[in-house]
Amino acid sequence: MAAPMTPVELFRAIADDEVPFLLDVRNQNEYDSWRIEGARPFPMRNVPIWQAVEEVEELAGEIPDGTVVVCAHGNGSDLLIEMLEEHGREVRNLAGGTAAWSELMVSLPLPGLPQPLVGWQIQRPAKACLSYVIGVPGHGCIVVDPARFPAEYLRLAEQNDMAIMHVVDTHVHADHITGGPALAEQVGASYHVPIEDTGGPPPFANEPLVDGSVLDLGEASIEVLAIKMPGHTMGTTCIHIPGHLLLTGDTVFVRGVGRPDLTGKAEELAKELFFTVHNRLEPLDPSTLVLPAHWSSAREIGEDGLVSTTLSHVFESTLMSESDMSTFISEIISTLPAAPEIYDTIRLVNSGQAATAEEMEILEIGKNQCAASTTT
Repeated sequence: MAAPMTPVELFRAIADDEVPFLLDVRNQNEYDSWRIEGARPFPMRNVPIWQAVEEVEELAGEIPDGTVVVCAHGNGSDLLIEMLEEHGREVRNLAGGTAAWSELMVSLPLPGLPQPLVGWQIQRPAKACLSYVIGVPGHGCIVVDPARFPAEYLRLAEQNDMAIMHVVDTHVHADHITGGPALAEQVGASYHVPIEDTGGPPPFANEPLVDGSVLDLGEASIEVLAIKMPGHTMGTTCIHIPGHLLLTGDTVFVRGVGRPDLTGKAEELAKELFFTVHNRLEPLDPSTLVLPAHWSSAREIGEDGLVSTTLSHVFESTLMSESDMSTFISEIISTLPAAPEIYDTIRLVNSGQAATAEEMEILEIGKNQCAASTTT
């Protein structure tokens, strides 16, 4: 039997267009809820394991050599792989299955940062979530919108001799469980989440950022600032390095804006989003690198692997250039799909409601649905 493929190996193989086929043998409802995606499209098929075993001879004739077989935890597909190999087909198992894929974190360096800053975009492919580490080697760093798996943030900080000084959630997330409070407590950092989003003081240490707050990184001469950008949520607070980059949370994406309805205040927040777009974003340097907290499709991943754009490109869209507030609001709200029911529960957990590891894993099933509008 061929050696299993690790999640990071699969991620890189997809990016390099080296995955000839992926066979997902989970139950159909699990497959329909979410599936493996990457930077490039690739052929994929769902055949539940019981059906695949019964029809193995026919299946072996339909899939190519090099097919990656995926189940929920990486062990249920062993029998099928043996049977496929007996029928002359060379295939590989995904180690740990979709459970391991859901925890995969891949770091990519951010280009063009002013000295002495360094930074990374950390991608979580299973959720299409993005988080960031920005800091000064030998001094301090910040972590923005972290997932609940701290290892990659700790690795980047340690390898670059940086102390994690600030952990920031740009808003209370609705699509995934934050790792912010736990990471901040673990390393002794200050944690920041908007109090407007938590429904009152949360049961963990929190130092909400006000507009214009400076985040200290030690010896950095470059200002790292908080900038209030409500619209996706009332309290959304993003991170701005003037003239260089803007971590936009869920306010602005590469191809659209954040949906304003997840807190039940769609029209009110759409109005706030209009003012954010025209009063906060439009006056900024158009060459500013825009780095969101999510992507919606592989089309938003650039040739360099990063999910990014510039403010000038953002304002090329019809929606972002719309000067009439009522039209802006109507165009956003009229395109909104129904929000997943679990989003209310996730927001409560991220505001301090207790949840077990098993409950968190279940809550995180499915790709994010935080975008309200997509542009071409």
